[in-house]
This record gives sequence, C-alpha cells and structure tokens, in this order.
Amino acid sequence: MLKHYFKITVRSLIKDRRYSFINIVGLSVAIACCFLLIFWIKFELSFEDGYPKGNQIYRVMKVENRIDGLHKSAYIRPTVAEELKTTFPQIEAATFMSHENLPFVREDKSGEDGISIDYVTTNKDFLKMFSFVYLEGSPQNIVNNRGVLITKDAAYKFFGNESPIGKSITFGISLTCTIEAVVELPRNTQVRFDVLSIDGHNSGGTHYIMMKENAEVTPEFKRQIADFLSTQGETKDKLVLQPLKDIHLHSPKEVAINTRWEVYGNLEQIYLFSAAVILILIIAIINYINTSIARALSRMKEVGVRKVTGATKRQLKERFLFESFFISAISVIVALALVKFFFPVFSKIMGTQTAFSFDLQSALIAIAVCIIISLLSGGYAAFYLSSFSPKLVMRGGSNTGSKEGLRKALIGLQFFISISILMCTTIIYKQINAIFNADTGVNRENIIVLETSFWYDAENFIQIIKKENSNIIAASIAMSAPYNSSWGYSGISWEGSSDEVKNVEFTEISCDTHYANTFGLKVIEGEFIKPGLKWWQWTEDKSFDIVINESFKKMMGEANPIGITVTYGFGRQGKIIGVVKDFNFKPLREKISPLIISFNPETCFNVYVKTTGKDKQATLEYILGKYKEMKPGYAKRPVAYHTVDDEYKEMYAVELRTAHMLSVFSVISFVISLLGIISMVSFMVEKRTKEIAIRKINGASIKDISILFITGIAKVGLVASAISIPICYVIMYQWLEGFIYRTALSWWIFALIPLFMLLITALVIIVQIYYTARQSPVESLRSE
Repeated sequence: MLKHYFKITVRSLIKDRRYSFINIVGLSVAIACCFLLIFWIKFELSFEDGYPKGNQIYRVMKVENRIDGLHKSAYIRPTVAEELKTTFPQIEAATFMSHENLPFVREDKSGEDGISIDYVTTNKDFLKMFSFVYLEGSPQNIVNNRGVLITKDAAYKFFGNESPIGKSITFGISLTCTIEAVVELPRNTQVRFDVLSIDGHNSGGTHYIMMKENAEVTPEFKRQIADFLSTQGETKDKLVLQPLKDIHLHSPKEVAINTRWEVYGNLEQIYLFSAAVILILIIAIINYINTSIARALSRMKEVGVRKVTGATKRQLKERFLFESFFISAISVIVALALVKFFFPVFSKIMGTQTAFSFDLQSALIAIAVCIIISLLSGGYAAFYLSSFSPKLVMRGGSNTGSKEGLRKALIGLQFFISISILMCTTIIYKQINAIFNADTGVNRENIIVLETSFWYDAENFIQIIKKENSNIIAASIAMSAPYNSSWGYSGISWEGSSDEVKNVEFTEISCDTHYANTFGLKVIEGEFIKPGLKWWQWTEDKSFDIVINESFKKMMGEANPIGITVTYGFGRQGKIIGVVKDFNFKPLREKISPLIISFNPETCFNVYVKTTGKDKQATLEYILGKYKEMKPGYAKRPVAYHTVDDEYKEMYAVELRTAHMLSVFSVISFVISLLGIISMVSFMVEKRTKEIAIRKINGASIKDISILFITGIAKVGLVASAISIPICYVIMYQWLEGFIYRTALSWWIFALIPLFMLLITALVIIVQIYYTARQSPVESLRSE
C-alpha cells in the first residue's frame, strides 16, 4: 500500500509542478528558520550544563539600595566569598575570578611580539567547582607544581601544535607562568579565560560559592547571606546569590551591560525571534492548505472515481496524509541542507561561533517537526478532499464554494503576519538609525582608541603626536569614553546637603584637560580641568578639582555650584570648578544621571586620538609607531586598539543583531506570503476561467476583470491591515519604552507598508489575469 501511495504521490507532484514547488520551497525555508532558531536556543539554554556541580554553584552579587531603586553589582571587594565559606558550614568551596588583559610572550622567544590574553587569577577551590576537559595535564599537576592552566586556543597562539606542558610564558620581568595543563573551554559558559593561575592575589572581581551536596539554599540562609556585610559593620549593602545557570539569561540589566569578560544572552531576543519564526511557519502552512484546496478542483474526479471503486474515507485520508508527509519530509531534508549551509553565517551573526552538529536529539526534533507539519498542513486537506460526495463530483459539481470564507481568512492571516513583521522591522531599524544619528552631545567621529599604560607619559605623547602629524586634531587620556561610562556609585555629600542625597547614584569619569576638546563637550559654567596639573594627584589641592554636568547641578539645587566642595567616592573631596552641558555618557536606554569628571591619571588606561579622517591607515601606523618609540619597554607587546565607531556598535550589538535577523525574517515572510498569494490567485483564476471568457466576449477589458478580482483580495488585505496596525503600534510602543531616547512611531510606516503589500498583490493578480484573458474564449469554454 505504501508503495502505491508513493507512486501516486510522485506522479501528483510531477503533474502539478508549480504547486509542488510553492509548497516545498515555502516549507523548506520556514523549517530551516525553525531549525536555526532551535539550535540557537538550545545553545543559549545550555550555558553551564557542562559542570557536574553546576546546580550547587552560585554567584555572589552586591545589592545597593539607591534612591532610584535596588542596584546590583557582580563586582565585589576581595575575600568576600572566602569569608562566607568560613562563616557558613553549608558552603563547601568559595572562589573568585579576577581578570586582566596582559601581553605575554614565550619565555624562550622573548624577542618576539607579545600576545594579549585574558589572564585570570583565582584560588584552589576553583578547580573543585569547575571541571573541564583536560587535553594535557591535570588539576593535580597545577596544584602540586604551582603552575597555570591554559586553554587550547590560547596554547595554539603561543606554541602552535607543540605541547605547552612544562613551558613558560612571561609578562615583562614581573610574571612568569609555567603551564601544567591544557583544557578545552566550552563555548556555552560564562567562566572564560585564556590563562588561569590559582596562586594569584585576590584583588576583587566575580565571586562564587558552592554549597555542600545536600545543603539547601533556604529563605533563612538567603537572609543570613543578605545581612552578611552589615553584620561585619562595613556597609548597609546586601548580598544575594544567583544560581550559576541563571547568569547567562537572567542577570540584572545593570550587571549585563557593565561587563567586559562575560557574554550575556538576551531572553527578550529569544522570545522575539521565536515569535517571528513561528509566524513564518504559520505562513508556510497556510500556503500548503491553500494550494491543497486549489488543487482539489483537478482532483475531485480522482476522489470520486476512487470512492466509486471502493476506496473508503480512511484510505483516502491515509493517501493524502502520506502525500503531506512526503512533501514535509522532502522539505525537512532540504531545510537541513539549508541549515548546514547557512549555519556558520547565522552563528556569526548571533555571536555564538559554534559548529553545526546534527546529533540524535536533532534527528528526533527533525522527525517531530516533519510529523507536526504534516498534520497541521495536510490534515485539513486530507479530511476536506475525502469528504467529497461521489454523486456530486461525477455530475460536475463541487462543494468548494462553502470553503471560500476559510480561504479568505487564511489569506487575511498571511497579510496580517507579513504586514506586522515588516512594520515591526522597519520601526526597529528606524530606532537603531536614531541611536547612531542622535545628538548625544558627544562628537564620536574619527577617534581611535589605544588601550595603553601611559599614565605619566601621556601628556608628552599627546603633545608630540599633535605636533608631528597634521592629521591628528586632539587627543586625551581617560578612564572611559563619554558615551559608555559605567563606573558608578553613591555616597555623595556637601555642606548643607540632605541625607537622601547619599543614596543618589552618580557616575565618575577620570580624564585629563584635553577630554572636553577631544569629544566636543560644552562647558557652560566655569572651566574644565586645568592644564599643567601634576600627574601624581596627591601633590596639590587643585588636582582634586572636579567638573559636574547639568543633572548633577539640578540634583544639588544650587543656582551657582562653582566653588562648592563635594565629598564622594570613598571619602575623596573635590571643589567644583565647572559645569558641562548634559550629554549621554551611557547607552540611550538610560536617562542622563549626575556625573562627576575628575582628574585621576592613575585610573586612565585609554588614549583617545581624534583625527581628520584622512590617510587613516598611515595615521594609525604613525600613532602605533610613536607609542612603541616612546615606550621601548613595551615595543614587543601588542597594542590593542579600536575605533569609537566599533565600540559604539558593540554597545548596541543586541539591537543590531535583532534588526539584522528580523530583516531576514521579513524578507522570508514576504516571499512566502507572495508565493501563497500567487497560488491563491491561480486558484481563483482557474476556478473562474469560464467566467473570464464570458465577460471578455461581452466586452469586458482586462482592466475591468482585474479590478473585479483585485477588489475581493483588497478587502481582505484592508481588514488584515486594520487589525495589524493597532496591534503593532502597541507592541512597538512598549518596546521603545526600553529606550529613554526613542524614535517616533511615524504614520507613514503604518500607511505605506500595507499599501506596498496590496500593490504587490494587485500586480500579481494583473499578471495572472493578463495571461488567462489572452487565451481564446473558445478554448476556455470548451467542455471537457
């Protein structure tokens, strides 16, 4: 029986090539999108699954009660985790991770250029808590020989295919690391490093604890952890425990955006992409149902003959369900081929950089998808076709007219989904364009960022490069750029201030006198940081002078804040000498808050060089060459650099990724919908071929006939648009609420996109009518 079904199905697909092509292409593309998303979601949800004791591990975070609400931070002072372990017997192990980006070289090739790596210091408990795949060496070797752990990728950078065991890498003359183990670091983990030392000094960072196997994190235990800092008499801040497996997708926003070493996921993005892909799949399934109904006209007599010759309803259902499964199976196979081809590009866009792996679980998912789609797409057609009355069919009649409402509803749903995706994508792109073109009060054009350790030599370097190279306009050394500054805390006061002010969060930027000129900041009162200050801050009082922004002045409530001394940042005091116009020193998701700009070269690691934009490569080579010339001890170390534009794009990586993927989904949904519209119009034209011929004989033009057909579809499209517009408006309004500075929901988006869809549909109808109307009326009216 299956062999018979297979032969009939193949013949049917070959006979109706156009419908078969539309079904297979639509389903293949939709299923490929589903598979790509499923593999990505599997990866995102699998973070920290590779650690056998992962369910026992928690990250310790600090919670500060500020005037604008609770503020969490993953960066905690040294020894907190060890103190928790000593205090609470439920805790089996405690560790920390302190990151530094340092340039290392092989000890036996000290004359070569160095390689910048993520060097992490920790303690012995780290090896108990986090287990890796050891390619060479073992944890025991690391502990016994006081060596370091290196990842496979980092080992290849230094040693190629050589074994690194027992060999050393050095940082200057102060640090030599002997490698005792090589591990394969999983990509789905927050615990990242290149080289890890268990003998490093605890200078603060991320802290973890591991509970004993049978110990529970009870509400009472959480309360004791929360009150730990206050019981030590050091602060009113609280501590909170976050399960290791929740870190990637469920971390607080203020923690996820203020990080360099961890890679956080985005739960909202997962929901958004899932919804988009499900909608695309629905469009493809609707196409299948519509084309199946359209093909019913040419298959009714087949059904009638089969019923007359003894075929039962069940056999007919099996026959058509088999056909549906066959098409779904072909679509799944084609989809998997598309996934394998596009997965590297997709993985790169999503930032996972993982290889495609089709395992048993993936095979089961493919089979399940095939069965589900077969039932959803072919089930209705199977029951519909098998229900035809043989008597009615053999007389030349049909009951297809009763299904006209359903077909229109399905077409309307396609319109609704396609229009909705296109409108949402357009608004997201509009918002991103607004972000990159907004007047943030900062000039970001043509600025190169060098991650250096100039400190005291920075002023000399700045003056020399400005003098020697005409392409360099200005330069400044600073702790952070004025568009992504996150070093914030509370505890400010001044004479006459209220106690509530101490809970206000503010941000501090440390820089030099050239900062305002380099980034185009506007001083509206007083002056900026004075030139010629001593580089060692403690030598003169004026080195402590500070500049504030308008928001800080507003928070103070002082008409003239110049000359007021402010206490901030762990007891430091600074006299206000100037006020700068408010600018967006944080991502545009956040409003402008109080800001202090101070002079503190000890915290400044970045040199920002503003150029004319001419001869970019030559200017960059000059800057790097001059840096190595003035820092001969660093000549063999790699100089990390990037542009302000690169850094700005990284800030909005989630939004850019969302826009890129939704644009792809929009095109896919549009093309699949268009294929569905073509098939539906073909059905309409085929059904009314004789009507068209009669109208043509009676003098109707192609224009008249086209308007007749377009009117019916246009009504469906207008109803779908009327439903889609308010829904999309509400959804995108809520999404834009996540940005303090947002684009307008322009009326033209909600007007032009539905109009565009209707025009494309009208064009398709006109083309179909044109080719049908060209046929001879005699041929169209000839009876079979």
